[in-house]
Amino acid sequence: MANWTREEVEAEGPTTEVPVLASILGVDKDTIYDSIRRGDWTMTRVLRLGRRIKIPTVDIVTYLFGPAAVSPAVPSRCRHDDLLQVTAHESQSQCGCTPVVPGAVHQLRGA
Repeated sequence: MANWTREEVEAEGPTTEVPVLASILGVDKDTIYDSIRRGDWTMTRVLRLGRRIKIPTVDIVTYLFGPAAVSPAVPSRCRHDDLLQVTAHESQSQCGCTPVVPGAVHQLRGA
């Protein structure tokens, strides 16, 4: 493998072409093209746009460096006061707010 960093691969944009992939992997581009034509290519998805072949860079990054770290979801603060189109009587499900009721447990519908 050539010495491509995760950042360099991601900088290629959402997709890249086979010659760039070959450079990243340190192999001949014809090897990759042949594998795709035979249907043996399984390392990434292959996007065909007419005669052009595009490779999603996220697939390359995941294969070489593992999946990107995802930060945990954080509940948003109530925005009833900030948004004119949201009135105070609307439920949190309509404005995206998280109710601030410490220690309250609500039974799920149908449970």
